[in-house]
Amino acid sequence: MSDYGFEPAVKSDNRDPRVACALLLDTSASMGGAPIEQLNAGYATLCKELQEDPLARKRTEVTVITFGGSARVAVPFQEGRDLTPTWFNANGATPLGAALDLGLDELLARKQAYKAAGLEYYRPWLFVVTDGAPTDGATFDRAVQRVREVEADKGVTVFAVGVAGADLGALEQLSAVRDPVRLEGLRFVQLFQWLSASMTVVSQSSPGSSDAEIAENEDAEQTDLPSPRGWAKW
Repeated sequence: MSDYGFEPAVKSDNRDPRVACALLLDTSASMGGAPIEQLNAGYATLCKELQEDPLARKRTEVTVITFGGSARVAVPFQEGRDLTPTWFNANGATPLGAALDLGLDELLARKQAYKAAGLEYYRPWLFVVTDGAPTDGATFDRAVQRVREVEADKGVTVFAVGVAGADLGALEQLSAVRDPVRLEGLRFVQLFQWLSASMTVVSQSSPGSSDAEIAENEDAEQTDLPSPRGWAKW
């Protein structure tokens, strides 16, 4: 449930298939200063580029979950055409486990909303950006297991990006499919440009009405995402 006290309804005037993306953004105290400023600039870039793409603006839906002190829905699900820049502030610890649970809850609820509205959808994305280590130990361990199970059932695509100082060992636990990558410096703008381009690619592929159908379509098409070179390092 969002901080706004409701879950935004799927817009009935848009019958396009949807790809839901839950952005889990680290806003803990260690992100203060230049990192949070660049994160905000990057998110503004994502909003702009999704709004300008004629297909992704209607098919992509984004929610932002911040985790700094607590995990919360900072931006409830919105179509790309409705996204506007938001200023995130840095404070608190790094409850990544709680953010993972909340992200999965939001994605599951959104898929159910698509089904109730009779819409096809693409495999949702869980996209994590952090510069630290989880501070909610047991919760993180349980959430990791849950993420891996949903991923194994073809229910979510998981990406993890570590900013300088991130515990890559913890991030490696999130996915059996993709290793985490490090952000080159503070290239958040380039990172979010890549995310926008990737959402565009996904929105041009074949959707489905169930996770199994989506997985079958993805296997058949083998859609390649843009290269992360320019913002990522290994």
